[in-house]
Amino acid sequence: MKKILLPVDGSKRSIRTVEMVKQLCDPADSDITVVKVVSAQLYINSMDEIKHNAEKAQPELTAVADMLPGYQVKTQVLLGSAPGAEIVEYAKESGTEMIIMTRSSRGPLRKLGSVATYIVRNASFLDVIVMREEGDE
Repeated sequence: MKKILLPVDGSKRSIRTVEMVKQLCDPADSDITVVKVVSAQLYINSMDEIKHNAEKAQPELTAVADMLPGYQVKTQVLLGSAPGAEIVEYAKESGTEMIIMTRSSRGPLRKLGSVATYIVRNASFLDVIVMREEGDE
């Protein structure tokens, strides 16, 4: 089974990666983990806020997992202050072989966002697919 990581951030753009997974990955040979990084900066958030935000993220992850019927899918909330670093570290620890994600969700930018850029630069130990949107140059 190929271990695939699918980071989402709640944006419609990041949810579109589900279609890329369906195009590229065989359900019989894919072990997919859908992840979302929740801020865990104690100087900004209280422990109660961190716990609440992590609990709030779970239904979103479950909804994405439900979009992949027939696939073996797990969900994971990651806590941290730097999403790119958290995703790369989780990928290393979990034996991930591929990350499928989108470019920045911040509007019509024509470049990689900071999280995607960090992952591409720091996850050379695995395949990273950054999905282009129609109209991207």
